[in-house]
This record gives sequence, structure tokens and C-alpha cells, in this order.
Amino acid sequence: MSNLETAAQRLETAVARLERATRRLDAGDGQILAAALSEARAEYSALEQTASRVATRLDATIERLNAVLRT
Repeated sequence: MSNLETAAQRLETAVARLERATRRLDAGDGQILAAALSEARAEYSALEQTASRVATRLDATIERLNAVLRT
């Protein structure tokens, strides 16, 4: 598993824990955790976008290398 996949999995686990915690706490604490959860989701989304861009660039690079090797 790559570092990016490992980080994504850890973040997903943390988000799940935050979601469970927000259900157990009263409204005041829940608002604080809800804000933290929102921030974690935004970070996760950014990480997913970065991973997608990296994968696209890697695919393009592999295609170019294959083309060079075939000639």
C-alpha cells in the first residue's frame, strides 16, 4: 500500500471516529467536534483530488515511456 493510500485510510478511520464521537456528546461538544469533522472531510477531499491528479500524471508518464520503448 502506498503512503498516499495509507494516509487516506488513516484519515478515513479518524473521520469515522469523529462521527461516532459526535453522536455521543451533547450539543455544545458536538458543535466543536462537528467543526473538526468538517475540517477532516475537507482535508480528505483535498487528498482525494491530489491522489487523482497524481494518478493521472503517472498514467500519462507511463504511456509516454511505453511509446518511447516501442520505437
